[in-house]
Amino acid sequence: MPPAVTAILTTHNNPRALQLCLMGYAMQDTRDFAVLIADDGSRDDTREAITASRAMLATVAPWLRIGHLWQPHRGYYGKPAIVNKAIVRAESDYLILADGDVVPRQDYVRTHLQLRRPRKFLAGGDYRLSDAATKALTMDDVQSGRAFDKAFLISIGQPRTKKMIKLTRRRLFTRVLDAVNVSPARWSGSNASCWKQMLMEVNGFDESFRGPGKDDTELGQRLWNAGYGSAHVRHNAIVLHLEHGQGNYNEERRRTNLVLLADTRATGRTRARIGISERVDDCREDWG
Repeated sequence: MPPAVTAILTTHNNPRALQLCLMGYAMQDTRDFAVLIADDGSRDDTREAITASRAMLATVAPWLRIGHLWQPHRGYYGKPAIVNKAIVRAESDYLILADGDVVPRQDYVRTHLQLRRPRKFLAGGDYRLSDAATKALTMDDVQSGRAFDKAFLISIGQPRTKKMIKLTRRRLFTRVLDAVNVSPARWSGSNASCWKQMLMEVNGFDESFRGPGKDDTELGQRLWNAGYGSAHVRHNAIVLHLEHGQGNYNEERRRTNLVLLADTRATGRTRARIGISERVDDCREDWG
């Protein structure tokens, strides 16, 4: 029987962050889910890190299934393509789409499941760690749960700011914060969830995007264009976003992405220009 939800985690050559992230999923307070790593051509050290995590987590969370879907890296931004392939392969009717450098709090998966609604996607956010706190964070910090403690994070180099309100434990106060948020609940590439059927209908992510930036916003826009709604969970479904620098950010590609997004808004486009139905199935899949 398929799990209630599959968490799809994107990664590219960041094995340490991925291992911290997997520990976060092993500590979840629900078990009715699987993890599928969507890997855009990482080097062998990522595969080795996944193998090591499976062995380590077998004693901590023997019930957790971790899949690894890998595609060759072609020298450009391959995230939309590998996520589309993962969407197709996921067995669950409901999907969480996140990144392999965001560490989930213990109640993260349960929160997405409890707050899911028909014909809506859930738009989360993240709490970004400083470079110092990211480097100091350990597997034990994640396993023990102290990684989400404000005082602890300050002690390892995280600045004390108003944004720490995002770490407040889920309760009526956090639900009210999300309920009264009048800004549009946009799809977040590092923390979102919806029904698989919704993503299939809009043809998944648009692989016309060849650089990071706005590909997630454009997906959310097409879901809106197709008549689906959205809701905020940014103060309830909590993840720590590890510092990773600018990555392969490119200003020229960002401008191109803005043109693609503007076209989707202007035309009411619902299906990706290049997406799930056009995908090239060149993946290697491994469930351990």
